Amino acid sequence: MASTHEIIGEEWRERATELADWAALRLVNRKDVWGQYSVPTPTERRETGRTYKAMTLPAKAQRGGDKVTLDKLTRHFASRRLRKPQLIGLHAKSKQTTSRWFGLDIDCHDPDAPEAQDLARRNLNACVTWYRKLQDMGHDPILFDSNGAGGFHIWVLFAEPAPTAQVFNFAQWVVSDWEKLQLEKLPETFPKTVKDGSLGSWFRLPGLHHTRDHYAAVWAGDDGLDDPWLTGHAAIDVMLANVPGPPPVIPGEQNNTALKKSTVNKPKDAEPGNSPPPKSDRSFARNQKPRICVDLDGVLAARVEGSAIGPPIDGAVEFTRNIASRAEIIIFTARFSTRSAKPRSEKSTKELEARIKKWLDAHGFSYDSINTTQAKPIASAYVDDRAISCQPLKMGMQAFDTALNSIDALCHIK
Repeated sequence: MASTHEIIGEEWRERATELADWAALRLVNRKDVWGQYSVPTPTERRETGRTYKAMTLPAKAQRGGDKVTLDKLTRHFASRRLRKPQLIGLHAKSKQTTSRWFGLDIDCHDPDAPEAQDLARRNLNACVTWYRKLQDMGHDPILFDSNGAGGFHIWVLFAEPAPTAQVFNFAQWVVSDWEKLQLEKLPETFPKTVKDGSLGSWFRLPGLHHTRDHYAAVWAGDDGLDDPWLTGHAAIDVMLANVPGPPPVIPGEQNNTALKKSTVNKPKDAEPGNSPPPKSDRSFARNQKPRICVDLDGVLAARVEGSAIGPPIDGAVEFTRNIASRAEIIIFTARFSTRSAKPRSEKSTKELEARIKKWLDAHGFSYDSINTTQAKPIASAYVDDRAISCQPLKMGMQAFDTALNSIDALCHIK
């Protein structure tokens, strides 16, 4: 029989795609860097005494290639106890020094300490106080029981990105009464500081804790309930229904007047989580959209042994969504082919089509149809990991030499 923890984990896994879309839309300030938890080596564990290590990825010398994708976000929200290295965090400011949210981290790192229970009570009292304070100002805060042992996180989302300096000042103002609320130390705020040229800090996304077998629970907003904490589907529903609030304005301060549009408008090269895909150079009427054939295995799904469809390739979901903004997408695959000239039976074809459709839908891919024939349909372009482009009319005779080199590399011809 499954434990409560396992049931809640399955509910987070079921909703991982929804949560990834939500996080990409509301929480991603920049895509080129992120935080991730990793399992330390035995030597590192002996030296630090920690069972995990936190790092910023990619390494500085390797930035520009890999990025925050829907696949990384999905893996985070779907994480299980044995897959904790997939847990990630997001940076609190963008390249343009704006922030879509701020976070509060109220710690209780040693739940076995004699005073831990009293600290947990004071932590919760402070969080509920700030939660109501923010609500009274028109915000829709989300209060998480982050570790199940007296540690809490609060996320506050803004309808529009705000200058990071203003977000930092507002967060510091929110927790400025921490001593009056009998906390042991000033809570961490994300962003922590505002420093030109620095990446800033990253904040772990809600979900599975990086050291404890605990999934984040969400405060229901009523401490009169027998159990005011929502878990699993109920917690996720609250997260997805969150309404981003007004700009971070400290009451009574003259320098917090309405934000100028120029400070929050997204520059052309901005890369927020919800930036629309770039438009095509050509515009097509609805019935004149180009048709793009996209291969399944090797382009969208990793190649694996046997007949199973592999996991999504990182960045593939966004790739199809970008194509969908400018073209009709036809998914094609050699899976519908047979070794003989005889086509698959109608029943077999429908079963395979349903399996591919279920996989595409489960991972949030954009597509219009699935080609079930052995032949590739007529299209404006084909995206295939085994295709080789050869355009001699455009590139001249050099195109043949380039194509031959590609054939040698692809087919391992010496």
